Amino acid sequence: MKIFTTTILSLFLALTMANAQVVYVNSPAELVGGYTFGTGDFGTQLTDTVITADAVFVDDGSGETATQGCGAAVNGAELEGKIALVDRGSCQFGTKCLNAEMAGAIGVIIFNNQPGVGVINMAGGNDGGMVTVPVAMLDYEAGQAIRTALESGAVNITMGNLVLPNDIGAGAPNVMVAPYGVVPIDQVTAENFTFVPGANMVNNGSNAASNLNVSATIEYAELDGSNPTEVYSEAGMLDETIDPDSTSSLLTLAGFTPANGIGRYTTTYQVASDSTDQLNFDNSVTTTFAVTDSIYCKGGWDFAAGRPNVTIYYSVGGGGVFEMISSFKFPNGSGLRIDTIIVDVLSPSGSTLAGEPFEAYVYEWNDADEDGLIANTEVLTVGVSTVAFPDTFPDQVGELTLPIIDFNTFSEPGPVVNPDATSYFVGIRYTGEGQAFIGVDESYSHQQYIEFLTANEALTDADFPYFVVSSFDPGNNSPDFETAGLFTDVFAGLALAIKTAPIASSTEDVVGAETFEMDIFPNPTAEKLTTNLTFKESTSFVEYNITSANGQVLLRQRDSSVGEREQAEFNVEALPAGQYFLMIRTEQGIQTMPFVKK
Repeated sequence: MKIFTTTILSLFLALTMANAQVVYVNSPAELVGGYTFGTGDFGTQLTDTVITADAVFVDDGSGETATQGCGAAVNGAELEGKIALVDRGSCQFGTKCLNAEMAGAIGVIIFNNQPGVGVINMAGGNDGGMVTVPVAMLDYEAGQAIRTALESGAVNITMGNLVLPNDIGAGAPNVMVAPYGVVPIDQVTAENFTFVPGANMVNNGSNAASNLNVSATIEYAELDGSNPTEVYSEAGMLDETIDPDSTSSLLTLAGFTPANGIGRYTTTYQVASDSTDQLNFDNSVTTTFAVTDSIYCKGGWDFAAGRPNVTIYYSVGGGGVFEMISSFKFPNGSGLRIDTIIVDVLSPSGSTLAGEPFEAYVYEWNDADEDGLIANTEVLTVGVSTVAFPDTFPDQVGELTLPIIDFNTFSEPGPVVNPDATSYFVGIRYTGEGQAFIGVDESYSHQQYIEFLTANEALTDADFPYFVVSSFDPGNNSPDFETAGLFTDVFAGLALAIKTAPIASSTEDVVGAETFEMDIFPNPTAEKLTTNLTFKESTSFVEYNITSANGQVLLRQRDSSVGEREQAEFNVEALPAGQYFLMIRTEQGIQTMPFVKK
């Protein structure tokens, strides 16, 4: 893979932290310690400075919103030489910080204004370029604690590149993640989807660190986050010493296969040494992957929005046509088609996506020489979708959900998965003359996973979290995969998801939840499969069919006495392990769901 230089635009992003950057409360005693923070794309970077001062809330004289700092501060004498505290809301981050700096503040901390949502990295907006002091964001809860403490006395804070004697840490790039942030249940078996937890750690302190410990727990929950239960707990020790400003080896733990089926799997890592850590806010890392009925994504999932999680947007330097591509393996692909692509895009600051054109493509890769490297002659375009934002589109961010059509027939449905294919690549291509950015999830870093595969001589081009192409065949307009590359030091998951669907009968209508709702459990199953049906339209019969991946009917039952709700149970213990489909047929049409027999 080549390495590309990149232009990166940050817009209301999730947390990222570089080693040794801190926001540290020195006093009072009940608040002492480091705090999780977000940074800005403006002001002096925390890696380049360190400041210590008492903290003071801004007051712009506007009454109830005075601490939002959207106007010139009226308490400049109090802010002189202090770290300004500002509440989020009503105006751009850069404006708040510039007003505080103009009043004499030597640093600015903005408090998020909603509980439970953590912090973000901040865009400077119109005034950010004029800010020269360091800036950071703390979450709502930290803001409330500091606000309360200020009622009783001073709060002293350090911002910047603080180095203490004992300080090891880890972030998203230091921990192992599952190969996919979201994976369909029918592609999960012990043979083809095993998550190997593990981590390395960075010594940010001035003392050497030894007897390094990594622990990991995995908690399973329903997709809505309910009913959490611990399903994995392992720990290990590295018998090595790491010098200051150095990184340890990767310590891997026992492998894990998500046997609980559809749901969230949240891994919490803890790193430690034999010394008491003086900045332990960065000793814990949490990452989540999800098993769903039909969604595939190399990045994480935003469960609230029902879309891929986006923390930052990337583009190639100079603008123009480029494509970002993600790869998906289908070990149990028989009977499936690639139905939909889901991705977010962004226009440059100060502009909108009005009129901007994008194309999505699906490529089938057959690794003919089995060398794990993509050759242009091994790739076939099999699916396509095109879109242009309306000329009146008012927003900078666009959420695309694109139905895929067959590239050969230019008609729906989308391409059928070839079970003999090595992998599928799915790309989103900007085809305009300006510049556009594509969503990426930096909180789901594949860096350690890629290094793990490399060390075990198991890495193929399909394992990378994404790659970028900016060169295309002038004849057929297909990407030049042999020049594909990665952005420098970026191993984040591409926030591009695909939705799969079973191949439908050509003579029957496929109906959705507006006709009847269907769910199946447990999935995977070893003995029995249960389905619950809720009918929105009356039907004189319901037929149950279990088919193999190649379409062979293995079971068929028919019920002519149908109520508003029905439940059916099937004994599948005798079926060989593998992928199957439960198809429900009514007067109105059919629905099909995949399941896995363990």
